[in-house]
Amino acid sequence: MDDLKSNKISDLYHWFKSLLPLAEGVNEQKAIADEVFYRFFGLRPDKRVLNGNNRLSESDIVRLKKAARRLSRGEPVQHITGVTEFLGLDIHVDGSVLIPRPETEELALSVCSEIEKVYDTGPPLYILDIGTGSGCIAIALASRFRRCQISAIEINEDAINMAKRNADLHGAMIRFIHYDVLSADTLLFPAESLNCIVSNPPYVRNSEKSNMAPKVLNYEPAGALFVSDDNPLIFYRVIAKKASNWLIKGGLLFVEINESLSADCREAILSAGFSEAMIIKDIHGKDRFIKARK
Repeated sequence: MDDLKSNKISDLYHWFKSLLPLAEGVNEQKAIADEVFYRFFGLRPDKRVLNGNNRLSESDIVRLKKAARRLSRGEPVQHITGVTEFLGLDIHVDGSVLIPRPETEELALSVCSEIEKVYDTGPPLYILDIGTGSGCIAIALASRFRRCQISAIEINEDAINMAKRNADLHGAMIRFIHYDVLSADTLLFPAESLNCIVSNPPYVRNSEKSNMAPKVLNYEPAGALFVSDDNPLIFYRVIAKKASNWLIKGGLLFVEINESLSADCREAILSAGFSEAMIIKDIHGKDRFIKARK
């Protein structure tokens, strides 16, 4: 902490980056430092370089020191800044919600691609996001397709409050509902009333925890991540069953999946009454999504 040369932005940036855990790697260190300087001071990399001789205050330095200490403990940078980006939208996050992943952006884009085919010519679509968390998927859809009627359900009330905050930030009109999707209730929506359902449910088996990074295990909500090894497809079976009731004929179900369970997940969805279910790979070539049609 004593190696700081001056309070110039350029010196502070290199000093802060040197405080970050080496285990992150050089590229990750730079990405974290860039994110902190942008979120704390409004300095994107180009602006930071151009203003490198400008100075920050003592309180700014204290703020950076506190951030470095939290990062050294393994806390995600998104929790320190309080915000992340999802398809170009700022999304507030904390320990009550999952930090949106790039794979989930791919899921949302897949849904967008289908909506775009009929959005300009057809009637308004009715869309449901199951397990909305931060609200990132629902908000991304609502921001792009203002005529769509979007609902989002979530069991965690703290997550709902965060999702509502994010929706308000973007002026997204979304109906948020506190609801346990695993309950026996199927009356939340009338039969054949929805055009599309999307969900990123918990799918990491407890036995796979050893593969997870400590920052995930220690700081993100376990209930949104993990399922038992005895019944790892519980959410998919229930979601598919309810979706087969709530969707119109020809309606679509999109889910993010565990790559190791893709074939079993596809079979569970087909068994619930869907006429087709296609496994889709992510940008890394892993089985990551299923698109099913009723």
